[in-house]
Amino acid sequence: MQTPALLSPEQLAAFHREGFLVVDPFFAASDLQPVIDEVRAEVDARARVLAAEGRLSRTYEEEGFETRMAKICAETRAIQRSITNGQLSGPAFFRLITHPRLLDLAEQVCGPELIASSAYRLRVKTPNDTITEVPWHQDAGYFHAACDAGLVLTVWIALVDATPENGCLWVLPRRHASGKVWNHEWRQAHTALEIPEGELSKHGAVCCPVRKGGLLLMTNFTPHASFRNATEGVRWSMDLRYQGAALPTNAPIGRLEGEDTRVEADGQPLACYAPEADFLVRSRLRPEQVLRSAQAFERLRTRHAKRRPPNRFGVIPEAVKAGQ
Repeated sequence: MQTPALLSPEQLAAFHREGFLVVDPFFAASDLQPVIDEVRAEVDARARVLAAEGRLSRTYEEEGFETRMAKICAETRAIQRSITNGQLSGPAFFRLITHPRLLDLAEQVCGPELIASSAYRLRVKTPNDTITEVPWHQDAGYFHAACDAGLVLTVWIALVDATPENGCLWVLPRRHASGKVWNHEWRQAHTALEIPEGELSKHGAVCCPVRKGGLLLMTNFTPHASFRNATEGVRWSMDLRYQGAALPTNAPIGRLEGEDTRVEADGQPLACYAPEADFLVRSRLRPEQVLRSAQAFERLRTRHAKRRPPNRFGVIPEAVKAGQ
C-alpha cells in the first residue's frame, strides 16, 4: 500500500533545496490537546509538591497554559528542568510521535523503513530568559559523526503560536547543501553548542513564525537559532526527529542488508544519539518489530541504559555529558 503524499512535489523540492520548510497548518487543535493536557498534568503535580515543600509560594493553578510556567519559573526552574530533554514519555507523547499523518510526512523525506530518533524534546521558552535562547547550531553537532552520511529530519511543532516576539526559530537557507558540519563550541550560559562567531555568515537568515499546530521541518545540517522571548507567556514547542533505518540506530530491531550495523567498543549498537532510545515506527520489511503501544514506549525509554552523548568537538563538559 502506497503512503499518501502530504507534501506536494513543490514543497518537497523546496525542503531539499532550502534545508527547511514551514508546513502551516498541519495539526488540528484536537491533535495537540492530549499533549497539552499531559504536560499540564505533569506541571500541576510537580507544582503541588513544590508548594507543599515550601519551595514554591503557590501553585498558580489559576493561570493558563502559556502563563503558568512563566510564573513558576520566576520562582524556581525545578519543574522546567524536570519535564524537558526527553524526560516525559507519556501516552500522548507517543501518540503524537506516531501520528499517522506525521509518519506519512516523515516517510516522504526519510523513506519507508522509519525510525523515531531518540532525541525528541519538549521546549519551555520562558519570558526574557537568556538561558532559553538557543545559539546558532546544527543538530548534526549533537549527533555521532557517522550520521552525517544521511538525513535526520527535525519536525518542530508549535504548541502555541510561535512569533518573532516570543522567540520563533530562525534558519539559514541552503547552508545544508554541502553536508558540512561547522565547528561548534560550548556556550555555558545556555548549556548548548554554538557555531563560533565569524565561522558562519548569518547573511540571509530567515525568521520562521509558525502558528499553533504548524510545523517547521529542518535537516540535521540546517543552521538554526532562537532568541529572546519578549512576551509574558511561555513559547511551548516540541521537536521530534526521524531517520531512515539505514543510519546508525539503537532501536531494538533486526538489521537488514545495507544498514549500518556497527557497534561501540562495549558492544552496544552505534546510534546517532546514544543516551536515549530509538524505535521503529513504520516498516514494510519488518512490521512485526514496529513499536505499537504507549506502554512499550515508556518501558523502552525508562529502561534504556544511560550513555554519554557524542562529544564530536571535545567541548561538552564532563558534568553535562554525565547528565548532572
